[in-house]
Amino acid sequence: MLNADERHLLARVDALQSELRDLLVDLVRADTVNPPGDTRPAAKICADVLDAFCDELRTVGPDPMMPNLIATINPGQHPQLWFNSHMDVVPVGDLNNWHYGPFAGDIVGGVLYGRGSADAKGCLAPMVIAAKALKESGLPLRGSLVVNPVSDEEVGGIKGAKWICENGLANPDAVVIGEITSNRVAIAHKGIAWFRLTTHGRTAHASTPWAGENAISHMVTLLYHLERELQARLATRTHPLTPPPSYNLGTIRGGVKSNVVADRCEVELDRRLLPSEDVDAVIAEVNEIVASIQHEHPEIKVDVELVLTGSPLETAADHPLTLTARGAARDVGVPDDPVGYEQASDGRFFSERGIPTILIGPGIAQRAHQPDEYIALDEVYQAARLYALLAYRMIGQE
Repeated sequence: MLNADERHLLARVDALQSELRDLLVDLVRADTVNPPGDTRPAAKICADVLDAFCDELRTVGPDPMMPNLIATINPGQHPQLWFNSHMDVVPVGDLNNWHYGPFAGDIVGGVLYGRGSADAKGCLAPMVIAAKALKESGLPLRGSLVVNPVSDEEVGGIKGAKWICENGLANPDAVVIGEITSNRVAIAHKGIAWFRLTTHGRTAHASTPWAGENAISHMVTLLYHLERELQARLATRTHPLTPPPSYNLGTIRGGVKSNVVADRCEVELDRRLLPSEDVDAVIAEVNEIVASIQHEHPEIKVDVELVLTGSPLETAADHPLTLTARGAARDVGVPDDPVGYEQASDGRFFSERGIPTILIGPGIAQRAHQPDEYIALDEVYQAARLYALLAYRMIGQE
């Protein structure tokens, strides 16, 4: 149930709808494809808006081409709520598959098309406008709100959210990550462990292959047994909010020429783990399975390299942050039962430091990274209302 102050706040959000639409169009028109990940055009657009109403604005990061913004309302006060979303987008792929220009910002029938329209500029823009509405509402605040547009999320967040957390620039009491959830309150997502498996052999002429040792053949044997064992183990594991645990063999490289016995073969394995799974246990499991295969096939010489990890995320359904978000969602017309998020997010960098973290944002997850990516503007407007109401209930005067 909305009180008078909350109705006043939402009226201010609604009055900013045209500004929100224009901000989102400007962001979509800013080419921030990663790689190379140059987010300076989007950062300037956000900074120009944020600087006009925030009490403090900082630009930080290890790479000038990939700036991160930390814009604060009522700095130094707690509780501090942190709004985080990313400015970089994935490559557009084959332009022949697009009906609308990926950076044109076309609006057709209340739908905005373009790369990043949903993932995640469609989240970032309403976060910025929600913060502006909160500031302009004049309502008293006991805590502070930080809006944190970041770079580099699409390739791991190393120069963005991860760098911010590792360098002590983020100490919030709660975090809302802007990602595509159809404005539902997502409280869990899977983690990630990437492995590089390399088998070794010995070159020889293809006319006498028995004189060498074929690393590709060894890899075929290894993958056959590895997949069979992983399928059996993962089939027994579930989580109520997320997709099942999974693995994907994403790349394979080997050999030098068809008439030469391959002395090397390399595969990259993407293993997604449930919130209930432990990263170290998953790493140990892959190593244990590979060791078992080698015991049965001693001719296989293989190196297992851990490329990167990302922790899973889970915040309790009855945590105060979750309950506040669920109430705000309900009061702006969104179903309030918590859901899971299918992909990974920058939220892991906050969550693994013990900071309560959830994900909320407009859009349909299946449209991300696709040609003709789009977002319905009504959902964007709804997100701004949800973010503003959530922020006020978290940091407003009691």
